[in-house]
Amino acid sequence: MSTEQAAKDGTYAYDQSWRRERERLDSMGALLDEGTTALVEELGIAPGWRCLEVGAGAGSVALWMAQRTGATGEVLATDVSTIHLDGLTAPGLHVRRHDVLTDPLPSDHFDLIHARLVVEHIGGRALDRMVSALRPGGWMLVESFDWVSLTLYPRDEATERTGRALLGVMSDAGFDPQYGRKLVHELDRVGLAEVAARGRSGVYPGGHIAGEFLRLSIEQLGPVLIDSAGLGEADVARALEALGDPANILVTPPMVAAWGRKPGKGS
Repeated sequence: MSTEQAAKDGTYAYDQSWRRERERLDSMGALLDEGTTALVEELGIAPGWRCLEVGAGAGSVALWMAQRTGATGEVLATDVSTIHLDGLTAPGLHVRRHDVLTDPLPSDHFDLIHARLVVEHIGGRALDRMVSALRPGGWMLVESFDWVSLTLYPRDEATERTGRALLGVMSDAGFDPQYGRKLVHELDRVGLAEVAARGRSGVYPGGHIAGEFLRLSIEQLGPVLIDSAGLGEADVARALEALGDPANILVTPPMVAAWGRKPGKGS
């Protein structure tokens, strides 16, 4: 589905068949994987664990999990499109095209379920579905940005306008830009115990691969921003230029990671 049609239909705003989508996903990994894997290590991932990665994207976290769980473990990497997971192989790693809102999952099965930058796009009902697949004693880890701030220094008004328009278009497609701050309550709501959370932010020069995630997100949605959000082509072009300029400093919005354990005795 095109990004233009997604925005009109109220579905996920990004097109996984876009020519530079793999670069966008890889830049997401460069920005976020180190923090994600450190948290999973803290939760105790070990050989033999059964893990589910919801919205696996390009599969970097799923592959890392498979390396930790080994041949005796199981890692199921799911996404509504698996075109960027093709060729991903490791002992115990399985890839499945899957919609967490509608397609079945095994009950009380996984030791760990992880979703990053997923639930804020599709709604909290996904958490209810994920909890049912978590074994008693198993962990759920969910990560979402909280777009309380996004800073480029020196300040650039065109980039600020483009950022606001980007969030508006994504929100029209069902995205919640404030979901990060809601995560603790959301994990409480679905009945998890030992709920805790942590936030992290990054500081990068323009053009750094970790900051390219935002730049490529704007590039993909550029036609929609101009058509639907009323931006001029010059605004989008200036934002892309500013975010790619090493003389500028990007401070990312906080990524909130929240985790909790399903009550009951584990197997």
